Amino acid sequence: MRPVIVSAFEPFYDEKVNPTESVLAELPDFLYDARIIKVTLPVVYGHAFEVLLSLIEEHDPRLIIMLGLAKGRTHVSIERIAINAQDASIADNAGTTKRFNRIVEGGPDGLFTTLPLERIMTRLKQKHVPAIVSNTAGAYVCNDVFYRVIYHVKNQGLRTNVGFVHMPMLPEDAAAQAGVPALDRKHTIEAVTTVIDTVMNPLVNEVRQP
Repeated sequence: MRPVIVSAFEPFYDEKVNPTESVLAELPDFLYDARIIKVTLPVVYGHAFEVLLSLIEEHDPRLIIMLGLAKGRTHVSIERIAINAQDASIADNAGTTKRFNRIVEGGPDGLFTTLPLERIMTRLKQKHVPAIVSNTAGAYVCNDVFYRVIYHVKNQGLRTNVGFVHMPMLPEDAAAQAGVPALDRKHTIEAVTTVIDTVMNPLVNEVRQP
């Protein structure tokens, strides 16, 4: 069975940790018969995609899920769309700030995830996982790599589902930052594994709510 690639990000800006790394480490190495290939990406425009691209070309994955931190959000956010824009007030980890730029000149203004959002949200609701579909992945490195991966997959005609999941801070990381929302590790990991499972095992019968 073709593998799954799941990526996290290193810490960035003034954050000491990135919860996506610890969540990534706790994901299983296999789901069904599919290997889960785990990678931590640099928070650097363009370079993050280059790291993923080498894995895509080597493994021809069935699914790519990118994880990112959305500090201040209360729910896991399944991103619907990546926009063709680089526009953030903070620099990446190489010290580069991008404002009012396009990611791909001549590319579509937006590209949609190929995840089955409705089925994913149904399963997350059944499991009582705090999750939403988000219509903004921002315009920083998260959105940059999200757009580039979808663009590549579409242009190459690959049979690969692509999605991005933003997560809140974990409680242990947010404890020292007053007023910062957090979501417990159990629900965060459950959200990510449910996204993967919904794509890999689409024929499971959904439990009908009374």
